[in-house]
Amino acid sequence: MEKITLAQIGSAIALISLIGTFFLAILKWYKTKIVDKLDNFNTRITKLEIDSKTNKEENTILLKGQLACLKGLKEQGCNGPVTESISEIENYLLKQAHR
Repeated sequence: MEKITLAQIGSAIALISLIGTFFLAILKWYKTKIVDKLDNFNTRITKLEIDSKTNKEENTILLKGQLACLKGLKEQGCNGPVTESISEIENYLLKQAHR
């Protein structure tokens, strides 16, 4: 059986350290890429939540304006679909208010 020298042990330790350092560097790089992507996703989600809230407010304002126009038409004597639309919009707004 061959004798193992101190130089062989040292080179084996150096090789294991080199391989470990290489894999740790790859892991660190990959982790930063994932963290960057998660931060990007969180930023996009926050922006979408703000946009969604703004859109809801705009839609409510537009719906109330449409309701006012329909009520004006009803005052001028328009019936049928105008009356149906008024009641549907009022029911919808009531449901949304109780959510």
